[in-house]
Amino acid sequence: MTSAPTFATRLKRLPGQLLVALVNATALLVIVACVLVIIVLNRVDRAGERIAGTVTEAALSKLEMTPAALKERLQSVDGRVAALVDQLETAGARDDRALTLQVAELNRTLTDLKAAAQNLGSAGPDITEAAFRQAGETLTEAILSIRGCSAMQTDETPVT
Repeated sequence: MTSAPTFATRLKRLPGQLLVALVNATALLVIVACVLVIIVLNRVDRAGERIAGTVTEAALSKLEMTPAALKERLQSVDGRVAALVDQLETAGARDDRALTLQVAELNRTLTDLKAAAQNLGSAGPDITEAAFRQAGETLTEAILSIRGCSAMQTDETPVT
């Protein structure tokens, strides 16, 4: 017949049981931390995609032309410059009216491209504002979803 453990034997086993309980609690906390890291990384990835989309839209709106049109104009300028260099090499010192017209047209095109680039450069504050707004919305959504609430959906646009 087995006798019930005495108080002294139970007291001797207590530190070992406490150590096992602490290891189990630590393992659970590590698992919870890993799950939270995965959730946060997923949200950061989605936020990065949204911010990139917002930045692209803001840049294109400041550019005032489509990327295809910009590419076409840059290729056109490249071709014109190459043709102009060839004509200048063959023209020598003679006065050529067609050459002067081509230089004037090239200057107009370069002025238009310079204005588009300046508009793109001035988009910096708008892009920064959009990125911070998007990051704030993502952070708010993450905090509310962790808390178990849902974000309020409003049809009103924020006053800026």
